[in-house]
Amino acid sequence: MTSNSANEYQLLEAAIRNVQELLSSRTVHLEPPDELANVDGYVQLYATLLEVRTAIMACASGDLGFQITKKGYLPGAIKGLQASLSHLTWQTNMIASGDFTQRVDFMGEFSESFNSMVRQLDETMHQLEKASRTDPLTGINNRGYFMQLLKAEIERARRHERYFSVLMFDLDHFKKINDTFGHAAGDTALQSFVSILRTSGLRECDFWGRLGGEEFAVTLPETTLERSLVPAERIRSLLAENLVTHDDVSFVVTASIGVSQYVLGDTGETVLSRADQAMYKAKQEGRNRVCSEGKGESAC
Repeated sequence: MTSNSANEYQLLEAAIRNVQELLSSRTVHLEPPDELANVDGYVQLYATLLEVRTAIMACASGDLGFQITKKGYLPGAIKGLQASLSHLTWQTNMIASGDFTQRVDFMGEFSESFNSMVRQLDETMHQLEKASRTDPLTGINNRGYFMQLLKAEIERARRHERYFSVLMFDLDHFKKINDTFGHAAGDTALQSFVSILRTSGLRECDFWGRLGGEEFAVTLPETTLERSLVPAERIRSLLAENLVTHDDVSFVVTASIGVSQYVLGDTGETVLSRADQAMYKAKQEGRNRVCSEGKGESAC
């Protein structure tokens, strides 16, 4: 081996050791050793690898803002990773704010896991949202969500100078049903009533909810007090003719129904209060009947 060959071999070994140190040591020098400084292209290679190392360490610590200035395939790949992680961070923030449309189309298996997670979150949020507004026994609107819908209907009626009516239902002698046949039979009676509501010919624009216990309410947009008596009587009749069966017992449930019409200036509570007064009048008059309350007059 000539002296030149030996010297080149020694420089190659030194360069390999220097690169290994750069890639594996906790601390490194900002410049290559003096003995390698004059090797053609080595200073540029060292600077590129040093910048790539710094960028990778920054990504590992969560800093995606490190600016890569070097050119080439490896620096370009790191830039691509930074961009992907930055976009992923943005998407995560969007998901945290409630946007479950975000999907990842990079990083292979990670994308599949991430997208599956987002889909599950979306489904869970929909289920929670539905649960927050749904009565668990009957599957219809609970009191809170019904009142939200009623408030929106009042705003619409006030803004457009329109009208609507409210039906209030209270199942007759419901405590007696629970005491005689058991609470499970009472639950069946409530579900049976809701089934009649669903099939009674109410319109798509009508909405209803369980206010609590055996009390229910139905809102009929664009319906006067007089016209609302027709569906109220129809529901009363269907209910009275329906035989509720639970286990080995069958029984009939009736309802006292109160009807009121929205008056300009009403709140949800006031229009329901008038319907409630009419409902109690129906009970006083013998139950299983429809009574109305409006314009200072009441009728059964």
